[in-house]
Amino acid sequence: MMRISSISVASALLGLLPAVSAQASLYGQCGGINWTGATTCVSGSVCTFSNPYYSQCLPGTASTSSSTTTPVSTTTTSATTKTTATTTSTATGSTPTSGGPNYWFNFGDSYSQTGFDISGPLPNNANPIGNPPFPGYSATGGANWVGYLTATNNNSLLYTYNYAYGGATINASLVAPYEPTVLSVVDQVNQFMTTVASKPPSTPWTSANSLFSIWIGVNDIGNSYYESGDRGAFSDTLLANEFTLVQQLYNAGARNFLWGNVPPIDRSPLMIAQGASAQAAEASVIADFNSRLATKIAQFQANNTGVKTFLWDANAQFTTILNSPTTYGFQDATSYGSTANMFWGNNYHPSTYANVFFGQEVGQVVLGNTIW
Repeated sequence: MMRISSISVASALLGLLPAVSAQASLYGQCGGINWTGATTCVSGSVCTFSNPYYSQCLPGTASTSSSTTTPVSTTTTSATTKTTATTTSTATGSTPTSGGPNYWFNFGDSYSQTGFDISGPLPNNANPIGNPPFPGYSATGGANWVGYLTATNNNSLLYTYNYAYGGATINASLVAPYEPTVLSVVDQVNQFMTTVASKPPSTPWTSANSLFSIWIGVNDIGNSYYESGDRGAFSDTLLANEFTLVQQLYNAGARNFLWGNVPPIDRSPLMIAQGASAQAAEASVIADFNSRLATKIAQFQANNTGVKTFLWDANAQFTTILNSPTTYGFQDATSYGSTANMFWGNNYHPSTYANVFFGQEVGQVVLGNTIW
Protein backbone atom coordinates (compact mmCIF):
# COMPACT_ATOMS: atom_id res chain seq x y z
CA MET A 1 0.00 0.00 0.00
CA MET A 2 1.27 3.44 -0.90
CA ARG A 3 1.82 5.32 2.33
CA ILE A 4 3.81 8.40 3.22
CA SER A 5 6.46 7.52 0.67
CA SER A 6 3.95 8.79 -1.88
CA ILE A 7 4.77 12.27 -0.70
CA SER A 8 8.02 11.92 -2.60
CA VAL A 9 5.89 12.46 -5.72
CA ALA A 10 4.52 15.68 -4.32
CA SER A 11 7.87 16.76 -2.92
CA ALA A 12 9.21 17.00 -6.44
CA LEU A 13 6.83 19.89 -6.88
CA LEU A 14 8.28 21.89 -4.02
CA GLY A 15 10.74 23.67 -6.25
CA LEU A 16 8.09 24.77 -8.73
CA LEU A 17 6.40 28.14 -8.85
CA PRO A 18 3.37 28.86 -11.03
CA ALA A 19 4.25 29.10 -14.70
CA VAL A 20 4.45 32.63 -15.98
CA SER A 21 1.61 33.30 -18.40
CA ALA A 22 0.02 36.27 -20.11
CA GLN A 23 -2.53 36.56 -17.31
CA ALA A 24 -2.49 35.46 -13.70
CA SER A 25 -5.23 33.09 -12.57
CA LEU A 26 -7.90 33.90 -10.00
CA TYR A 27 -6.20 34.34 -6.59
CA GLY A 28 -2.77 34.26 -8.27
CA GLN A 29 -0.08 36.85 -7.61
CA CYS A 30 -0.02 39.70 -10.10
CA GLY A 31 2.43 42.22 -8.67
CA GLY A 32 4.76 43.28 -5.90
CA ILE A 33 8.41 44.00 -5.22
CA ASN A 34 10.65 41.50 -7.08
CA TRP A 35 7.64 39.99 -8.87
CA THR A 36 8.47 39.08 -12.49
CA GLY A 37 5.33 37.14 -13.44
CA ALA A 38 2.03 38.16 -14.98
CA THR A 39 0.64 41.56 -14.00
CA THR A 40 -2.85 41.26 -15.47
CA CYS A 41 -5.63 38.93 -14.37
CA VAL A 42 -8.02 36.55 -16.06
CA SER A 43 -11.52 37.77 -16.84
CA GLY A 44 -13.69 38.23 -13.78
CA SER A 45 -10.82 39.22 -11.51
CA VAL A 46 -8.71 42.30 -10.98
CA CYS A 47 -5.16 42.79 -9.75
CA THR A 48 -5.67 44.09 -6.22
CA PHE A 49 -2.95 45.81 -4.20
CA SER A 50 -2.36 44.28 -0.78
CA ASN A 51 1.03 45.72 0.19
CA PRO A 52 4.25 46.75 -1.61
CA TYR A 53 5.36 43.15 -2.02
CA TYR A 54 2.09 41.45 -2.95
CA SER A 55 -0.84 42.10 -5.26
CA GLN A 56 -3.37 39.38 -5.98
CA CYS A 57 -6.06 38.59 -8.57
CA LEU A 58 -9.33 38.82 -6.66
CA PRO A 59 -12.92 38.52 -7.92
CA GLY A 60 -14.07 41.80 -9.44
CA THR A 61 -14.27 43.86 -12.59
CA ALA A 62 -11.85 46.13 -14.38
CA SER A 63 -13.54 49.13 -12.82
CA THR A 64 -11.88 48.24 -9.52
CA SER A 65 -8.69 50.22 -9.04
CA SER A 66 -5.53 48.13 -8.89
CA SER A 67 -4.39 50.25 -5.98
CA THR A 68 -7.27 49.35 -3.70
CA THR A 69 -6.23 48.20 -0.25
CA THR A 70 -9.15 45.80 0.22
CA PRO A 71 -7.43 42.54 1.21
CA VAL A 72 -10.19 40.13 0.21
CA SER A 73 -13.55 40.35 -1.51
CA THR A 74 -16.76 40.34 0.49
CA THR A 75 -17.88 37.18 -1.26
CA THR A 76 -14.72 35.27 -0.44
CA THR A 77 -14.65 36.44 3.17
CA SER A 78 -18.24 35.43 3.81
CA ALA A 79 -17.53 31.97 2.44
CA THR A 80 -14.56 31.67 4.74
CA THR A 81 -16.47 32.59 7.85
CA LYS A 82 -18.85 29.69 7.33
CA THR A 83 -16.14 27.40 8.60
CA THR A 84 -15.46 26.52 12.20
CA ALA A 85 -12.70 28.07 14.25
CA THR A 86 -11.82 27.40 17.86
CA THR A 87 -10.02 30.05 19.87
CA THR A 88 -8.88 29.89 23.47
CA SER A 89 -7.08 32.71 25.21
CA THR A 90 -6.23 34.14 28.55
CA ALA A 91 -6.51 37.74 29.61
CA THR A 92 -2.85 37.71 30.50
CA GLY A 93 -1.68 37.07 26.93
CA SER A 94 0.92 39.41 25.50
CA THR A 95 -0.12 42.61 23.76
CA PRO A 96 1.82 43.53 20.60
CA THR A 97 3.85 46.70 20.66
CA SER A 98 3.21 49.46 18.18
CA GLY A 99 5.65 50.31 15.42
CA GLY A 100 8.06 48.04 13.58
CA PRO A 101 7.35 44.53 12.32
CA ASN A 102 5.76 41.70 14.19
CA TYR A 103 7.39 38.27 14.04
CA TRP A 104 5.91 34.91 13.14
CA PHE A 105 7.79 31.66 13.73
CA ASN A 106 6.09 28.68 12.09
CA PHE A 107 6.87 24.96 12.32
CA GLY A 108 5.33 22.16 10.29
CA ASP A 109 5.39 20.09 7.12
CA SER A 110 4.64 20.47 3.40
CA TYR A 111 1.20 21.89 4.14
CA SER A 112 3.06 24.99 5.36
CA GLN A 113 6.50 24.90 3.72
CA THR A 114 7.70 27.92 1.74
CA GLY A 115 11.32 26.80 1.39
CA PHE A 116 12.77 29.12 4.02
CA ASP A 117 16.45 28.60 4.89
CA ILE A 118 17.60 30.25 8.12
CA SER A 119 21.10 30.62 6.66
CA GLY A 120 19.77 32.73 3.77
CA PRO A 121 18.41 36.29 3.74
CA LEU A 122 16.18 36.94 6.72
CA PRO A 123 12.67 38.40 6.43
CA ASN A 124 12.67 42.06 5.45
CA ASN A 125 10.40 44.72 4.01
CA ALA A 126 11.15 43.69 0.42
CA ASN A 127 10.61 39.99 1.09
CA PRO A 128 8.68 39.30 4.32
CA ILE A 129 9.44 35.57 4.20
CA GLY A 130 13.16 36.23 3.82
CA ASN A 131 13.92 33.57 1.26
CA PRO A 132 13.16 32.36 -1.35
CA PRO A 133 11.39 35.20 -3.18
CA PHE A 134 7.84 35.72 -2.01
CA PRO A 135 5.59 33.69 -1.97
CA GLY A 136 8.22 30.94 -1.75
CA TYR A 137 7.93 27.28 -2.74
CA SER A 138 4.81 25.36 -1.79
CA ALA A 139 3.77 21.77 -2.37
CA THR A 140 1.57 22.67 -5.32
CA GLY A 141 3.02 25.96 -6.57
CA GLY A 142 1.87 29.45 -5.68
CA ALA A 143 1.20 30.81 -2.24
CA ASN A 144 -0.03 28.65 0.62
CA TRP A 145 -1.78 29.76 3.81
CA VAL A 146 1.52 31.01 5.26
CA GLY A 147 2.02 33.29 2.29
CA TYR A 148 -1.53 34.59 2.34
CA LEU A 149 -1.40 35.25 6.07
CA THR A 150 1.95 37.00 5.73
CA ALA A 151 0.97 39.24 2.85
CA THR A 152 -2.76 39.79 3.11
CA ASN A 153 -4.67 38.51 6.13
CA ASN A 154 -3.03 40.51 8.91
CA ASN A 155 -3.02 44.09 10.16
CA SER A 156 0.67 44.92 10.25
CA LEU A 157 4.03 44.36 8.65
CA LEU A 158 4.80 40.73 9.40
CA TYR A 159 8.21 39.05 9.24
CA THR A 160 7.70 35.31 8.80
CA TYR A 161 10.35 32.73 9.75
CA ASN A 162 8.83 29.57 8.31
CA TYR A 163 10.84 26.56 9.45
CA ALA A 164 8.25 24.10 8.10
CA TYR A 165 9.77 21.33 6.00
CA GLY A 166 8.06 19.03 3.49
CA GLY A 167 7.55 15.51 4.79
CA ALA A 168 8.21 16.47 8.40
CA THR A 169 7.01 14.49 11.38
CA ILE A 170 7.15 15.59 15.00
CA ASN A 171 10.08 13.36 15.84
CA ALA A 172 11.82 11.24 13.20
CA SER A 173 12.70 8.61 15.79
CA LEU A 174 8.98 8.05 16.42
CA VAL A 175 7.68 8.28 12.85
CA ALA A 176 10.27 8.20 10.10
CA PRO A 177 9.78 10.74 7.29
CA TYR A 178 9.95 9.68 3.66
CA GLU A 179 13.65 10.63 3.52
CA PRO A 180 16.21 10.83 6.34
CA THR A 181 17.20 14.35 5.29
CA VAL A 182 13.77 15.74 6.18
CA LEU A 183 13.84 18.14 9.12
CA SER A 184 11.41 17.06 11.81
CA VAL A 185 9.77 19.56 14.17
CA VAL A 186 12.50 18.60 16.64
CA ASP A 187 15.06 19.75 14.05
CA GLN A 188 13.08 22.85 13.18
CA VAL A 189 12.81 23.99 16.79
CA ASN A 190 16.52 23.27 17.26
CA GLN A 191 17.23 25.55 14.29
CA PHE A 192 15.26 28.30 15.97
CA MET A 193 16.89 27.74 19.34
CA THR A 194 20.42 27.87 17.92
CA THR A 195 19.87 30.93 15.71
CA VAL A 196 17.35 33.62 16.59
CA ALA A 197 15.97 32.43 19.93
CA SER A 198 18.40 34.79 21.67
CA LYS A 199 16.70 37.79 19.99
CA PRO A 200 19.77 39.02 18.07
CA PRO A 201 19.78 42.51 16.49
CA SER A 202 18.86 40.92 13.17
CA THR A 203 15.67 39.48 14.69
CA PRO A 204 14.62 41.60 17.68
CA TRP A 205 11.43 39.71 18.48
CA THR A 206 9.76 39.99 21.87
CA SER A 207 7.17 38.00 23.77
CA ALA A 208 4.63 40.65 22.86
CA ASN A 209 5.26 41.05 19.13
CA SER A 210 5.69 37.40 18.15
CA LEU A 211 3.51 34.44 17.28
CA PHE A 212 4.63 30.79 17.32
CA SER A 213 2.64 28.24 15.37
CA ILE A 214 2.71 24.49 14.73
CA TRP A 215 0.64 22.66 12.13
CA ILE A 216 1.83 19.07 12.17
CA GLY A 217 0.48 15.52 12.25
CA VAL A 218 -0.38 14.80 8.60
CA ASN A 219 2.72 12.66 8.12
CA ASP A 220 2.80 11.32 11.68
CA ILE A 221 -0.63 9.80 11.20
CA GLY A 222 -0.32 9.10 7.48
CA ASN A 223 2.72 6.92 8.10
CA SER A 224 1.51 5.15 11.23
CA TYR A 225 -2.29 4.91 11.41
CA TYR A 226 -2.19 1.36 10.02
CA GLU A 227 0.33 0.06 12.57
CA SER A 228 -0.68 -2.36 15.30
CA GLY A 229 -0.91 -1.36 18.93
CA ASP A 230 -2.83 1.30 20.82
CA ARG A 231 -3.07 4.25 18.44
CA GLY A 232 -4.37 6.55 21.17
CA ALA A 233 -1.39 5.80 23.38
CA PHE A 234 0.90 6.48 20.44
CA SER A 235 -0.82 9.81 19.82
CA ASP A 236 -0.11 10.68 23.44
CA THR A 237 3.56 9.86 22.85
CA LEU A 238 3.67 12.06 19.76
CA LEU A 239 1.98 14.96 21.54
CA ALA A 240 4.20 14.62 24.60
CA ASN A 241 7.18 15.09 22.29
CA GLU A 242 5.56 18.06 20.57
CA PHE A 243 4.73 19.84 23.80
CA THR A 244 8.23 19.30 25.15
CA LEU A 245 9.29 21.43 22.18
CA VAL A 246 6.52 23.94 22.87
CA GLN A 247 7.79 24.26 26.43
CA GLN A 248 11.26 25.03 25.07
CA LEU A 249 9.75 27.83 22.98
CA TYR A 250 7.93 29.16 26.02
CA ASN A 251 11.14 29.10 28.04
CA ALA A 252 12.79 31.11 25.27
CA GLY A 253 10.12 33.81 25.57
CA ALA A 254 7.24 32.68 23.35
CA ARG A 255 3.83 33.56 24.74
CA ASN A 256 1.41 33.60 21.78
CA PHE A 257 0.79 30.17 20.27
CA LEU A 258 -1.27 28.94 17.33
CA TRP A 259 -1.98 25.31 16.46
CA GLY A 260 -3.69 23.76 13.48
CA ASN A 261 -5.18 20.33 13.98
CA VAL A 262 -4.89 17.49 11.47
CA PRO A 263 -7.13 17.93 8.42
CA PRO A 264 -9.16 15.06 6.94
CA ILE A 265 -6.35 13.66 4.80
CA ASP A 266 -8.42 10.49 4.68
CA ARG A 267 -10.46 12.39 2.06
CA SER A 268 -7.45 13.18 -0.12
CA PRO A 269 -7.32 11.61 -3.60
CA LEU A 270 -4.37 9.53 -2.40
CA MET A 271 -6.37 7.95 0.39
CA ILE A 272 -9.51 7.57 -1.69
CA ALA A 273 -7.43 5.33 -3.93
CA GLN A 274 -6.55 3.19 -0.89
CA GLY A 275 -10.17 2.24 -0.31
CA ALA A 276 -12.91 2.88 2.22
CA SER A 277 -11.48 0.73 5.00
CA ALA A 278 -8.13 2.56 4.94
CA GLN A 279 -9.95 5.91 4.91
CA ALA A 280 -12.09 4.96 7.89
CA ALA A 281 -9.11 3.71 9.89
CA GLU A 282 -7.15 6.90 9.26
CA ALA A 283 -10.15 9.13 9.99
CA SER A 284 -10.57 7.46 13.38
CA VAL A 285 -6.94 8.07 14.33
CA ILE A 286 -7.15 11.69 13.16
CA ALA A 287 -10.25 12.38 15.24
CA ASP A 288 -8.66 10.92 18.35
CA PHE A 289 -5.38 12.78 17.80
CA ASN A 290 -7.20 16.09 17.37
CA SER A 291 -9.17 15.56 20.57
CA ARG A 292 -5.97 14.86 22.49
CA LEU A 293 -4.30 17.89 20.91
CA ALA A 294 -7.05 20.18 22.21
CA THR A 295 -6.60 18.71 25.69
CA LYS A 296 -2.83 19.23 25.57
CA ILE A 297 -3.27 22.85 24.51
CA ALA A 298 -5.58 23.51 27.46
CA GLN A 299 -3.14 21.83 29.85
CA PHE A 300 -0.21 23.81 28.48
CA GLN A 301 -2.09 27.07 28.92
CA ALA A 302 -3.12 26.18 32.46
CA ASN A 303 0.45 25.30 33.45
CA ASN A 304 2.20 28.38 32.03
CA THR A 305 1.56 31.99 32.92
CA GLY A 306 1.07 34.76 30.38
CA VAL A 307 0.12 32.40 27.58
CA LYS A 308 -2.39 33.07 24.84
CA THR A 309 -3.37 30.07 22.71
CA PHE A 310 -5.29 29.74 19.46
CA LEU A 311 -6.54 26.58 17.78
CA TRP A 312 -7.37 26.62 14.08
CA ASP A 313 -9.81 23.79 13.47
CA ALA A 314 -8.36 22.93 10.07
CA ASN A 315 -10.24 19.64 10.10
CA ALA A 316 -13.58 21.44 10.35
CA GLN A 317 -12.67 23.95 7.66
CA PHE A 318 -11.52 21.28 5.20
CA THR A 319 -14.65 19.27 5.95
CA THR A 320 -16.96 22.23 5.38
CA ILE A 321 -15.42 22.98 2.00
CA LEU A 322 -15.19 19.35 0.91
CA ASN A 323 -18.83 18.77 1.85
CA SER A 324 -19.94 21.63 -0.41
CA PRO A 325 -17.09 22.36 -2.82
CA THR A 326 -19.11 24.30 -5.38
CA THR A 327 -20.08 26.82 -2.70
CA TYR A 328 -16.42 27.81 -2.60
CA GLY A 329 -15.81 27.73 -6.33
CA PHE A 330 -14.37 24.22 -6.57
CA GLN A 331 -15.41 21.59 -9.10
CA ASP A 332 -15.73 18.76 -6.61
CA ALA A 333 -14.10 17.21 -3.54
CA THR A 334 -11.98 14.58 -5.26
CA SER A 335 -10.31 15.96 -8.41
CA TYR A 336 -6.88 17.54 -8.38
CA GLY A 337 -4.90 19.78 -10.69
CA SER A 338 -3.53 23.26 -11.22
CA THR A 339 -6.68 25.11 -12.27
CA ALA A 340 -8.51 27.54 -10.01
CA ASN A 341 -11.52 25.24 -9.58
CA MET A 342 -9.51 22.48 -7.90
CA PHE A 343 -9.47 22.08 -4.14
CA TRP A 344 -6.62 19.54 -4.33
CA GLY A 345 -3.45 20.71 -6.04
CA ASN A 346 -2.13 17.16 -6.20
CA ASN A 347 -3.25 13.88 -4.69
CA TYR A 348 -2.23 14.81 -1.13
CA HIS A 349 -2.06 18.60 -0.87
CA PRO A 350 -4.69 21.34 -1.13
CA SER A 351 -4.19 23.80 -3.97
CA THR A 352 -3.06 27.40 -3.68
CA TYR A 353 -6.70 28.34 -4.33
CA ALA A 354 -7.86 26.34 -1.32
CA ASN A 355 -5.12 27.93 0.76
CA VAL A 356 -6.69 31.33 0.13
CA PHE A 357 -9.51 30.27 2.44
CA PHE A 358 -7.13 28.90 5.06
CA GLY A 359 -5.15 32.13 5.24
CA GLN A 360 -8.34 34.11 5.62
CA GLU A 361 -9.70 31.83 8.32
CA VAL A 362 -6.55 31.95 10.41
CA GLY A 363 -5.94 35.67 9.97
CA GLN A 364 -9.47 37.02 10.16
CA VAL A 365 -11.36 34.54 12.33
CA VAL A 366 -8.99 32.55 14.55
CA LEU A 367 -6.50 35.31 15.26
CA GLY A 368 -8.66 38.28 14.35
CA ASN A 369 -7.19 41.46 15.79
CA THR A 370 -5.79 39.82 18.90
CA ILE A 371 -2.19 39.58 17.73
CA TRP A 372 -1.64 41.96 14.81
